[in-house]
Amino acid sequence: MNSFEYYNPVRVVFGEQTLNRVGETVAAYGKQALLVSYRNVSFMTKTIDRIHNLLERSGVSCVDCFVASANPLIEEAREGIELGKKHGVDVVIGLGGGSAMDCAKAISAGLLYGEQDIRNMFVFSHTEVKHIPPVKALPMVMIPTLPATGSEMNLCAVLTDGSTRRKSYIWAECLYPQVAIIDPEMTVSLPPYQTACGAIDTIAHVAEAYFNGNDSNLILQDKMEEGVIRSVMETLPVVMENPNDLQARGVMLWAASIALNGWVNSGTMIFTPMHQLGHVLSARFGATHGATLACLMPAWMRFRAAQGGEAARRCEQFARKIFDCPLLEAADKFEAWMRSFGVQTRISEFGVTKDDVAALAEQVREISFNGDDVLGSYPAITLEDVKTVYTLAL
Repeated sequence: MNSFEYYNPVRVVFGEQTLNRVGETVAAYGKQALLVSYRNVSFMTKTIDRIHNLLERSGVSCVDCFVASANPLIEEAREGIELGKKHGVDVVIGLGGGSAMDCAKAISAGLLYGEQDIRNMFVFSHTEVKHIPPVKALPMVMIPTLPATGSEMNLCAVLTDGSTRRKSYIWAECLYPQVAIIDPEMTVSLPPYQTACGAIDTIAHVAEAYFNGNDSNLILQDKMEEGVIRSVMETLPVVMENPNDLQARGVMLWAASIALNGWVNSGTMIFTPMHQLGHVLSARFGATHGATLACLMPAWMRFRAAQGGEAARRCEQFARKIFDCPLLEAADKFEAWMRSFGVQTRISEFGVTKDDVAALAEQVREISFNGDDVLGSYPAITLEDVKTVYTLAL
């Protein structure tokens, strides 16, 4: 294992009916809450009413801030900051999937960012890092309704700059929520497509570390990663068959949290090349994040198979451990499994054509390449390699 330093201060309240503790939980941090969620919350009105009532019983006033889109914008976070300042909020609640929770994080930090434009806190390039990260944020309580990003237990937020259509990032210790209320009942009403995309996102978080790992973590982290992936792959069909299975729903939620809370990738080489390619697709074509990863994971496996040797070794191991077959056959099986849940597995389904590949690759280069002009992975890949992966995903 590589050397590492681990820190995660998030208190987790997990289980059925734990939403009932939202009032007392929020009241421990403030008395004027900002409830951040999607612009369209028609599918969650009963949950929102329940939260309002529980907060009121605990003496907490609540201001609704329904501003987040599926790929949240910095401009939407600005709306939330203005609303929060107007009402003098002192605690922020994020309700939804990663989009709503990431927007809540940006708002929480932005409310204490002084007079600076919050755009300054975001990283837009890995080679010219000019951001000024936030050092403090209002207390946050996260309530995930979609098992996917693990945002409820990490220090990252991903938003898009609406003026440039670039996805951007904040990493800051102050973005760790104080509490994550993880209630399986919150995911029961999820549409099948969103459920599947969330599961694929969870798998991809682990697969990034697995594909780009090395043998130093073979004994422990590899097996942890394999366990998370297998658990999600075995549980997703159960949830699809019976959406009211709260035990299965709980497995999906907790798997999503631990996939990106630092447990399984501590001591590993942490690169996220598939996510970097996926973020550009989401920003430019409005594609669902998990669906972009459903396209890119099989493409990445086929790309490494063509390279062979050391470059393919980790993907070959994944193929044997998860699918019990050679790499190219595993890529086909993996793609078929994801497509069986109605998720796109080809970027052409988002409207991408061969003519778009060069521009997509160039944007990945501008945002995500390092000082050596390569995209971090193991081994690293070039601009031409990025074009190849996109082409394989068409």
